[in-house]
Amino acid sequence: MRSGPYQIALLWAYFGKDVMRLFVGFTAFQTFIDPADIDRLRAKVGGKVQEWQQAGKLETGGIFAGNRKGFVVLNVDSEDEAFELLGDIADFAVVETHPLVAFETLAKFFAEHPVS
Repeated sequence: MRSGPYQIALLWAYFGKDVMRLFVGFTAFQTFIDPADIDRLRAKVGGKVQEWQQAGKLETGGIFAGNRKGFVVLNVDSEDEAFELLGDIADFAVVETHPLVAFETLAKFFAEHPVS
């Protein structure tokens, strides 16, 4: 996960939010070519999506047509929870995370921190 817990913790501290919206991009390893491996990969991704949905953590998500990439936006309460939700995905995909900041929050930041 590229952003890492440190960046997430800093954003929580700065913006004072109880919940962080986290963009998660993932790309399945290209080494999955055997049909049995592909079946296991599909089952694992499907299980993770169900887990996120049932926990009320999944805001949106999908795959990009024509390749092995996808994304989700998760609502997480802590860096520990982010790791719990995403940790095992790294066993079968490259994972990239980015904390999301709403435009309203950005406008507030700009108002409180003028350039000059």
